[in-house]
Amino acid sequence: MEMRRFAAEHVATLLRRLAFRMNRAARSGNPESLHDLRVTIRRFNEALRLFQEFFPHRKAKKLRHRLRTVMDLAAEIRNRDIAQEYLREAGVPAGAPLLASLVQERKQAKQRLIAHLRRRSLRDIAPSWRRRLDL
Repeated sequence: MEMRRFAAEHVATLLRRLAFRMNRAARSGNPESLHDLRVTIRRFNEALRLFQEFFPHRKAKKLRHRLRTVMDLAAEIRNRDIAQEYLREAGVPAGAPLLASLVQERKQAKQRLIAHLRRRSLRDIAPSWRRRLDL
C-alpha cells in the first residue's frame, strides 16, 4: 500500500474515533470517557506529526492547536478525579471540605469542556476536519 494512502486511511480512522470520543465525553463526562478522549487526542496528534508530509502543514497545525485546548480542558477534570482518588485512599472522609471543593471544581471544569465541545459543532467535526486534511 502506498504510504500516503496508508497515512490518510489511518488518520481518517483516528478522526472518526476522535469524533466519537468527543461526543461521548460531552454526553457523559465520566472518568473513563475523559481518559479515552485524551488517549485518542494523543494518538491523533502523533499520527499527524508522524505523517506530516502528507497533510497541509498549516491546517494540521491548527487542528493540533484546537485539540490542545480540548486536552487542557479534559486535563483539568482528570486532575480533580485523581486528586479525589488520592484523598479517598488516604482516608479523607467523604464530607470533607477539600473533597467537596474538588467535586465542585470538577463540575465547573466539566461544564467548560462540554461548552467548548458543543461550540465546535461535534456533528461536523469529522467531515470538516477530513476536508481540511484533504482525506
